[in-house]
Amino acid sequence: MKYKSNILSIFLIILSFLFLVIYISFFDGIANVLNIFSNCNKFWFLIGFFVMLSYWFLEYYILNRSLRIFNSKLNFFNGIKNCMLGQFFNNITPSATGGQPFQVFYMSKFCKINSFNAVGALLLKFLSFQIALTLLCSFVIFFKFNYFANKIQGFVVLIIMGFLLNTVIAIILILVGVNKKFTSFLIDFFILLLRKLRIFKKSEEKLKEFKNEIEIFNETVLKAFKNKKEFLIMIFFSLLQILLFYIVNVLIVFVFKMNLTLNLMLNIICGAACVQMSSTFVPLPGAVGGAEFLFCVIYDGIFSAKYMTSALLLWRIYTFYLPIIIGLIFSRGLLSSNSELKKNI
Repeated sequence: MKYKSNILSIFLIILSFLFLVIYISFFDGIANVLNIFSNCNKFWFLIGFFVMLSYWFLEYYILNRSLRIFNSKLNFFNGIKNCMLGQFFNNITPSATGGQPFQVFYMSKFCKINSFNAVGALLLKFLSFQIALTLLCSFVIFFKFNYFANKIQGFVVLIIMGFLLNTVIAIILILVGVNKKFTSFLIDFFILLLRKLRIFKKSEEKLKEFKNEIEIFNETVLKAFKNKKEFLIMIFFSLLQILLFYIVNVLIVFVFKMNLTLNLMLNIICGAACVQMSSTFVPLPGAVGGAEFLFCVIYDGIFSAKYMTSALLLWRIYTFYLPIIIGLIFSRGLLSSNSELKKNI
């Protein structure tokens, strides 16, 4: 990923925010939205920020548990900084592809953690997250499938595809971690494909060196997978982390002083899972445009028309713009002073 592409991504994010402001101006009126925000429940508004802080703390906590399996660790400041940098680069890159590579770079360059350990820890963390997400999505499909299928045209295809994609990713990650033959096959396939497209031009010596590194990585991850108890704990905390992300949408009801029933709360949480699954197919930074559209479609009737735009704006502030702003603060010195970083991002 080139440094210039990050600038373009940030430009797209700013553009999406401006589009949101223009949309508010034409359909709801900025004065009306500001009036709703001025009369909102300030206590629950602040609780929303606290929930997001808890979500980011769990991000750090789960990563540190994963690193301990590899006999490594991050102190609190470096751990939080690393996670917020990951959030920042995930949100400004297409399909959230930039966070993990940057986290590996940061841990190996600034925290003196072996790159294999960093990659292995992030793989286990990501795998625990994917398993937790698949479990939650299974719950949504089992208990709320008919509700959303009747409500949203094309829901069946969209959600099933999102569910299958997350499941396939989890299976591939497990196979890459524990099966050397599968990993070797996958590498050979992609190298052959890249050579056909005249993208990959590495020498045979470099290729052999790369495969040796992958074998070391396999052995490291296989050793980590044997620690079943620790891995199950990571899945539990990943479930808790994802639920916190979904609960933000429930808090929006309290912020705007709407009535909340148990069934409505369940619909909101399941709706958040649907938005996350469906957004997977939007290959833009933060799924800009697509995420907003999906939010409006899925929550139509759940949030009243009076509060829909305000709810959408607050949701994006909590889950998209806020991590970018905080991540940008953490990354400022790195982006401005480290030339090696600019070459690798």
